[in-house]
Formats: sequence, C-alpha cells, structure tokens
Amino acid sequence: MKGMQNQSGKSTETGFTENKVKFQHKSFQDAHLKILSNLESSIIGKSIIVEAQRIIKVLDQLIQDIEYCLYLDTDFITRFQISKFQKDEKLQLTEDTIKILQKQADLEQKFKLYANLNTAISQGEEIEESKRVESERLEHLLQENFKNLLRRMQHNPKEFEILKSMKKNLNIELSDYLHGVKCLRILILKQLSITQAEKNIQIQQFQNIQSKIEEQEKTKLYLEQDLFKLKQQNSVNIEEMKQQIEKLKQELQILKIQKQQNADSMKNQIKSQYEKLDKNQQTKIDQLQTELQVLRSRFIKLRDENTQEEIKLKRLKQIQDQGQIDGVQNYDLMMEESTTKLNQLQQDRSKIEQQLRDRKSYFLIVDAQKRQEKDLEEKFNRIKDAHYIEKEKKTEAAKHIQGFFKQYQTLTKKPNKPRQQ
Repeated sequence: MKGMQNQSGKSTETGFTENKVKFQHKSFQDAHLKILSNLESSIIGKSIIVEAQRIIKVLDQLIQDIEYCLYLDTDFITRFQISKFQKDEKLQLTEDTIKILQKQADLEQKFKLYANLNTAISQGEEIEESKRVESERLEHLLQENFKNLLRRMQHNPKEFEILKSMKKNLNIELSDYLHGVKCLRILILKQLSITQAEKNIQIQQFQNIQSKIEEQEKTKLYLEQDLFKLKQQNSVNIEEMKQQIEKLKQELQILKIQKQQNADSMKNQIKSQYEKLDKNQQTKIDQLQTELQVLRSRFIKLRDENTQEEIKLKRLKQIQDQGQIDGVQNYDLMMEESTTKLNQLQQDRSKIEQQLRDRKSYFLIVDAQKRQEKDLEEKFNRIKDAHYIEKEKKTEAAKHIQGFFKQYQTLTKKPNKPRQQ
C-alpha cells in the first residue's frame, strides 16, 4: 500500500513539473509573439527590397516544411489507422484527405517490421532478399504517399489548420526552432524594409544610372563611327597586301626555276661520279675473285685433312640423336603418368568441394537454429524477469496486507479490563 502511494505521488509530482515547464515555455513564446506583432505593425506600409523578397520566400518555404515535420509526425498519423480512426463530425476533412492519411498510417505500421533492416545489414547480418525488396517497396510507397499528402495540404491549407488543431503534444525543440525561424523572418523584414525617403533615394540613383547609360550610348555611337572608318582603312590595306602577295608569288616562281636548274646540274655531276665509281668497283671485283679462288683451294685442302674428324663427329651426332629420342619417349611416359595423377587429384578435389558445400549449408542451418535458440532464450529471460518482478510486487503487497490484518486482529482480540470496585 505504501509503495503504491509513493508511486502515485511521484507520478503526480513529475506531471506537475512537466505542466510547469510547458506553461513557462508557452508564456515565453507568447511574450515573443507580442513583440513580433509590434514589429509587424511597424513594418506595414514600408517597401521591401528585392533581396529581402527572395530571402522571405526561402524562409516561408522553410517555415512550411518545419510545420509539416512538427504536426505530421508518425505518432500523429498512426491515429488515422482504419482500425483506430473514428471520424468526428466537427473535423471538416474531405474523404480524399482521410484516405491519404489512413494509407500513410497503414504503410508506416507495415514498415515498422523492417525499420531496423538497414542497421542489421550494416552490422553484417544476412538478410533475406524478399525482406529487403519488401522494405524498399514500402519505403518508396511511403515517400510517394507523403508527397501526395504534402501536395494536398498545400492546395487545401484549411485542412492542414484542422490537423494542427488536432495535434496537442508538440515537440518542444522543433517548436522552438519554428518559433526562431519566424522571429528571424520578421527581423529580416524589419532590417531590410525601406522608408519613403530611402525609396526616393533609390529612384534618384536609378535616374543617375539611366543618364549614365545614355552617355554610354553616345560614346558607343562615336566608337561605331570610328570602327567604320577603321574597316574602310583595313580594306585599303588588304588590297595593298594582295598586291604584295602577287609580287611574292612571282618571285617564288623564279626561285623554283632556279632550283630546278641547280638540281639538273647536280644530277649530271652525280652521274659522272657514278661512272667513275663503277670502273673502280669492277677492278675491285676482279681482285676479290682471285682471292676467292685462293681461299677455295685452301678450303679443299682443309676438308681432306679433317675427313676423319668429321666421321667422329657424325657418330657422336647419331649417339646424341638416339639419346634425344629415348629422352622424348621417357618424357611421354612421364607425362601420361602425370596426367592420370592430375585427373585423380581433380576428382578428389571435386569430391572435397562438394563436401565443403554440404558442410557450409549444414553450418548455415546450425547458425540459423542457434539464432532462433538465442532469441527464444532472450525472450524467456525477459518473461522470467517480468514474472519475477510481478512476483516480488505480489509478495510485497501480501506482506502489507498480512501486517495490516494482524494489526486488525490484535485490535479486535484485546479484552476490555473490568473496573475494580
């Protein structure tokens, strides 16, 4: 009984502190909203420069995206499951919007089964191909359906306002971030807005720039006239250059004729020198033929002297050829034995590989059974721990009840002492 009272006391205390923080946070944002409304009222009627308009468009898009993340989270969308959702007449949501929300809720519920699949893959666990394909398919459907939901909210902002009114518990950090972006938008508007005097200065600057452009146009006209004159002068220069080129071509033709004459003279000189060299070559040929006759006679003499040596070498060659034939035959026998051994080894290797594949499949089955046993053991331990905690709670409650009952019995069994007269 005392334990239950302590637990209830702690829960009420934590709830009180959470409500206190939420109230302080809400009052803090309300104070900011008052300051921002004052800033917005001071901006009304002022012009905005182009750079500020671009920045404001970006910030508006960012605010819209943050609101979608803040209000359309998973916890909120799961309320629209077909099994849980009950249509409220006060919420004027169209049937199409409700269908998209229900489809998103059902897809997120299905995707929860595959939420930790990427973590398991990164840790090196083996995942079935069908599970991976199903996870990718659900993820793609989630993205496409959420895009349709965002388009629906953009075309029907009233329905998004209705959904915002349904969302009660907001993420404090994201809400603060959204509030900060809104503050930044108003501060940028305040900083980059301009008064009428500044606008007049800008008009004056624009007129000055326009006058400078007119002056530049005048200088452009003068330069175009100069360019036309230069083009005329350039055409005259081109004609002169053409005449010079014709003169150079004539000179080049004269040089070619002179070159041909020089080549003919050189050809005649080379021909005369060739005839002289031919005569000298013939004398040298005669000398070499006499030397060749001498060398042939010496060769015949040496061949007769070395006939016996040649016979010995031929016999040695026959012996070496026979040895070579025997070596080739021995090599063929050795290769036949090696091929038979190689075929036997390949057969043994195929048998061993088949055994390895069988062992690998067996070990995969054993690993899967071990994982199942480990999961069952962890599940049993969790149930056992929960049962042990529940048992302790019951025994503690029983002790309190027994103590209370004993106190009650002692109080009821005490006899009233008779008064002595």
